[in-house]
Amino acid sequence: MANDKQKNAVTEYIKNLENKLNIFRVLYLNLHLISSKILTDQTLKSVHDVFIPSVKNGTKVFDLPNGDILAIFEKSSNDEILSLLVKIKFLLQEDERVAKAAYLQECNIVNLWDMAKDYTAISEKISAAYNSNYDTDKSYQPEVKTASFDNFPTHTGEKLTTTMLDKVQKIIEVSDFSSFLRRQSICAVIGKSAPQRVFEEVYVSISDMRDSLLPNVDVFSDKWLFLALTEALDRRVLEIISRHDDGSLRGNFSVNINVATILSDDFLHFDETIDNSQRKSIMLELQLADIFSDMRSYNLAKTFAQSRGYKICIDGITVDKLEYLNRRNLDCDLMKIVWHPEFARLITADKHFTDYDNKAERSKIILCRVDDAQAVETGNSLGINLYQGRYIQKMLNADKR
Repeated sequence: MANDKQKNAVTEYIKNLENKLNIFRVLYLNLHLISSKILTDQTLKSVHDVFIPSVKNGTKVFDLPNGDILAIFEKSSNDEILSLLVKIKFLLQEDERVAKAAYLQECNIVNLWDMAKDYTAISEKISAAYNSNYDTDKSYQPEVKTASFDNFPTHTGEKLTTTMLDKVQKIIEVSDFSSFLRRQSICAVIGKSAPQRVFEEVYVSISDMRDSLLPNVDVFSDKWLFLALTEALDRRVLEIISRHDDGSLRGNFSVNINVATILSDDFLHFDETIDNSQRKSIMLELQLADIFSDMRSYNLAKTFAQSRGYKICIDGITVDKLEYLNRRNLDCDLMKIVWHPEFARLITADKHFTDYDNKAERSKIILCRVDDAQAVETGNSLGINLYQGRYIQKMLNADKR
């Protein structure tokens, strides 16, 4: 069903261009021809990142289910696209065919078509991609993050465009962005005791921001444009925290942030506004997928942040991923493990979890997305004391009353 929806999105987009096909060209990148030993997750992410500047300039990019990439661009951007191919060739240089070819077009890794002249060939290529039996696990699906955003419901509406993106980015820069900030407590809960707040996670309510600024637009319809949007959100969240206008963001909070943001000038400016004593009580939450996409950058960001006094928390860990993590190498201060209704059954069958739990210092593990009492009972039985989620928030509110 998902593939059908994606295919419909591609064909619908092309259909809308029928009256002006002569001004468009198509780039088709045959990534399924590259060995998985060469096309690692990090290399694949780097290839995707190459397209981000062109997307901002109007190029439409689609990820196909067989791992290939389809880009539709105006002929006026042809030189820009050719320059991108030079970068991609460098990234795929370990492939023998790529290394021997002067251009990617020579080794069939890339097809460049004129939309009007080669319409039939383009259609056949797209159909073949959706009808293939290629292993879709190889296809990179980046997890886009901002300086912490909440889970959002499925939203339908007009697709996000570059024009809308520019408008929203400008609004974000000048609006009272603090109205979109939300908080959720991370609490210590032991047995039947009331939750004790340890620190708060500060995050952006994407759903509220969308309803306020783009009520009839599906901001998640194009992940490339959404990624550009989150970059603007990162900057604004750091700016708000550095100002701490109401005095409530002086410490004991966490902020969900990208690895790349920590290595940016924006974070350096943010760091300059923070007191030495304050840094020790600020947690930087990094997504596991973001970390694995570029371990070298993670190590640089982590080392810098920890040297300045910040603590590092790794978010997005599920039980099935836990066995692949070496906490000593990750060198983090806290880890968030996602609660699931099948959590108890999974950990009972996986001795590695309890062994790891012992080695990783149970006091530094947070069980998150906790929606019921069962999660706390199960966590307590494993010696986990830190929790986050709707159930914990409900307990806090009841305790206040």
